[in-house]
Amino acid sequence: MPAQRVGAARTLVGVDVGSTHTKAALVVPGSGVLHVARRATDTHLVRGGGAYHRPAELLAAVISAIAECVAAAGAGRRPAGIGIASMAESGVPINRRNLPVGDILAWHDPRPDRQAAWLERQIGAAPLFIRTGLRPEPKYTLPKLLWLREQKAADFRRLRHWAGVAELIALDLTGELATNASLACRTLAFDVTTRTWDAELLGLASLGPEQMPTVLPLGTTTGGLTPAAAARLGLPSGTPVAIAGHDHLAAALGAGVTRPGDALDSMGSAEATLLVTVQPALTDEVRRCGFSTGCHAVDGLSYVAGGLQSSGALIEWFLETFIGPASPASGAARAGGAARAGGKVKVAEVDRYARFIELLERAGPGPVELMVRPYLRGRTAPHRDPSASLEFEGLREAHTLADLAAAVVDGASFHVRWMLDELARITGTRLDRIKLTGGGARTRRWVAAKAALGPGRLEVVRTHEAAALGAALVAGVACGAYASVDAALADASPVDRVTAPATVRARYEAAYLDRWLPAVVTRLRQSGLA
Repeated sequence: MPAQRVGAARTLVGVDVGSTHTKAALVVPGSGVLHVARRATDTHLVRGGGAYHRPAELLAAVISAIAECVAAAGAGRRPAGIGIASMAESGVPINRRNLPVGDILAWHDPRPDRQAAWLERQIGAAPLFIRTGLRPEPKYTLPKLLWLREQKAADFRRLRHWAGVAELIALDLTGELATNASLACRTLAFDVTTRTWDAELLGLASLGPEQMPTVLPLGTTTGGLTPAAAARLGLPSGTPVAIAGHDHLAAALGAGVTRPGDALDSMGSAEATLLVTVQPALTDEVRRCGFSTGCHAVDGLSYVAGGLQSSGALIEWFLETFIGPASPASGAARAGGAARAGGKVKVAEVDRYARFIELLERAGPGPVELMVRPYLRGRTAPHRDPSASLEFEGLREAHTLADLAAAVVDGASFHVRWMLDELARITGTRLDRIKLTGGGARTRRWVAAKAALGPGRLEVVRTHEAAALGAALVAGVACGAYASVDAALADASPVDRVTAPATVRARYEAAYLDRWLPAVVTRLRQSGLA
């Protein structure tokens, strides 16, 4: 039933900035997503494994995507508000003129590993977790700040404020710097119990809470569009803009994962499994198993989460390695321009993805005999191991490219089942239902593997862009299209239940319990991690 709204809302725009793609969704309250604009998120590579985004390129992609949604809405239904969700952890210094200084270190950039190790020695992994719900890892903001202070000293000296990706976009649009607790809690400098910036931890990077974005309640307006931003977008000056939060948590909003006990499998370049809780789960068991705990986008709720850092990224690797580049024109047609990596034109996607789907269909029902450990970027949870690598086990001459494609999907699905099992165990929660969202949820073979593995009933979120929808719902609260956050959440996407035949479930269960999991646990014991 449509949510009760205040006044006659026109349309809303929700923005979701990920490490691979930027999406903007035009949403009609009560009816759902009307149009989606997609752009590439340009990522530049550094020899030795570093990666970064250029602020100007990222902001241009966002402006272009929003403007496309404004044009799609038409003059009679111009968007009444804009909500912004983004990848977390990444960010950039802001100078006294409110402009970004230098580049945005990608969340998966491993270069701050030495700074993360220093934080562990200085504070201790357990005390850090008790305060922040996070382990000291290079992907988080605080190690990045320490790295910038050391390696980019000139840029760091110009820092007056710090902005994450969503905060940078809102700053560019409104001139105001604010955030949501779901983003703040991914910095390793935010107290998840008090929901305030931790002055002592920020002090280690020569910063104070006053230099960080103001944390606002969900649905609060960050500010209105400046005249310059309004002119670029074709919208009235003063149009409300709001921060919706971390992209995985914005997806939780769009998917209706907003009650304690709800669980989400959010698929992107990385994949997150998330359980909604009433309080942060700051136990040593959660920490030792590699899970994190933090603030839900909805005020008063928390979550426990585990991540696979290479989910969609693993498919990108497969395409790059085995399929090769398609024509840049086909990528430009789909993504609004060719992405770039390390100065090279990034391979286009549409033709390669079609080829990948064709390979999966050729492989047939799973699981395949070939086993994959999907750790292209190490393993975070369960049992963090940065040295874990991508491995194919049982590869033989008779195996085809279709077998390899299916094995990659099966391997990622096996790992997510392991994460869900461990998430249930360490929280004492029975996972009866899992909602699935993200790009991978469009791949039938991948969804079939997840449905076969469980552990609970699989429900696929019908809206493909749940994070952008969630951001639009937050925009609706900010502009008054919805009377409250609860009213907005009533417009979350419906779901479709997916089941697998009993014979397929039995095959996957046997492959997981008898082959895949024992091999991973053996490696854990050999490395002393279990």
